[in-house]
Amino acid sequence: MIEFIYNILANFGYTHPLHPTLTHLPIGMVMGAFLFALAAIVFNRSSLARTARHCVILGLLAAIPTALLGIMDWLHFFSGTMLLPFKMKIILAVILVSFLLLAVVLGFFGERFQKMVFALYAACLITTIGLGYFGGEIVYGTKAPEGAEVGELAAKGTLVFQKNCSACHLTDSTAKKIGPGLKGLFNGEKFPVSGRAISEENFRTLLLKPIAKMPPFGHLPDEEVDALIEYLKTL
Repeated sequence: MIEFIYNILANFGYTHPLHPTLTHLPIGMVMGAFLFALAAIVFNRSSLARTARHCVILGLLAAIPTALLGIMDWLHFFSGTMLLPFKMKIILAVILVSFLLLAVVLGFFGERFQKMVFALYAACLITTIGLGYFGGEIVYGTKAPEGAEVGELAAKGTLVFQKNCSACHLTDSTAKKIGPGLKGLFNGEKFPVSGRAISEENFRTLLLKPIAKMPPFGHLPDEEVDALIEYLKTL
């Protein structure tokens, strides 16, 4: 079922993960709940407290589909591999939904649990920051090799790699992460997995028509592919 959904979207040209399209909703609502609750305490305004409660309800409603899309992306793009960032995101997502649910329930008791509710809002905000951090580790957890003289084009390729490849491939090793490590890739004779001869042309072909579970990257503009190749040559 999950693959069917992604295949349908791919037919319309959408090959990106789905999870990021919704993450702003729970993040914004959690931040809003905390700030409005803080303002309610500072200015002693019950109307602001109600707004905070509305934000946390919306945050809970948004967090559930956001988490479900995250699980779908994890299964589709990463084959459900239990890397540390994914473990932490799953744990923090469960904690966040639990905190939000508890905050919603206690919020119906009015000012009786005001301090506890505010503490829950703060805990939700901290948990959301943690989710954002580990999400960033998945997408941007790669740096250019230390000591390498990286040209302007290769530097741009670093960003392309971080955005599209770093979740599955290591750059400082040939060890497998989800896909094979890419250290020294263009210094070898054959591409790992496919066994094709190392060449820019074959690399471009693999991006368009990958093998195994690697998703296609035909959506990347030629200039980004050029930059990516230059970056990989520095590894």
